[in-house]
Amino acid sequence: MTHTMHTAAASAEWADLDLLTAARGWVRRLVALLETLPFTEQTARIAREYLAEAGPAHEAFDRFAQLDPAEQQRQLLLWQRVAS
Repeated sequence: MTHTMHTAAASAEWADLDLLTAARGWVRRLVALLETLPFTEQTARIAREYLAEAGPAHEAFDRFAQLDPAEQQRQLLLWQRVAS
């Protein structure tokens, strides 16, 4: 998920939240596909795409988790305003 309204500074600040949101979407699609049988090529494709993003998403989560709770909340509130 990319927000075209970001400024350069905001883009850098919100890049991790954008990445985490995209990863959440991949997980949702993958879980929905894994709940149906038989598995299809689309299931395999979505799984490969998610795994390709898993490393960067994990790193983004680690960076975000290291922020103090007040900064996490501030970033989330500002990011949500831009996303809406």
